[in-house]
Amino acid sequence: MGLSPLASSHDGRYDKQQRKEDRLKGRKEQELVLDPRTEKELRAYIEEKYRVSELEHTDERYRRAYMGVKSHLVFRDAPEILKTPEMPPPDHPPVSEKDPDYLAFRANQDERFKEAVMLPSSEFSVHLHVYSIPVKVNSILAAWLEVYIESVHHYLAFSTVALEFEEHYSIDKIRNDIIRAYGATEEDREKDSERYRQLVSIL
Repeated sequence: MGLSPLASSHDGRYDKQQRKEDRLKGRKEQELVLDPRTEKELRAYIEEKYRVSELEHTDERYRRAYMGVKSHLVFRDAPEILKTPEMPPPDHPPVSEKDPDYLAFRANQDERFKEAVMLPSSEFSVHLHVYSIPVKVNSILAAWLEVYIESVHHYLAFSTVALEFEEHYSIDKIRNDIIRAYGATEEDREKDSERYRQLVSIL
């Protein structure tokens, strides 16, 4: 069944607008001046601009972030060091909450997560720094933006802890400011690394 003239026209306008946005983003990327900071310099920038201190390693928020970041980096950079092989997801929708295939799959994910977190530093080292930045709207606390800076694998990530509502504009403004402050290196650009793609995503 063919598209109606109206639908075809709509798709054409959408494609034209998308091509225009892609060209604009391409020009911005070509003009992008790389001005990278080290992780240590980025931490100093955050502490001075946002008046926050690094979370203590005994803080539950730090412990939670450490487990999440370390497991992510192990899965991303060195999955081969895990003894538990990865199980592929089931090839069918779950038939119930106790679908044995999905129970086995989740058990496999949990086991690999625990194994990644428990890897000794001699096998996989992680140096994580966590900041919790309060996000206020009209002087009212609306959320916290947690910032994760890992200095061995050059990893920057964020998590939002919202209260009664999320103020996306204020959260995004702070997150984008930190991403710009971190920047990227010429090597990141050449390798099209995660750090470089993160920077390009906010152009």
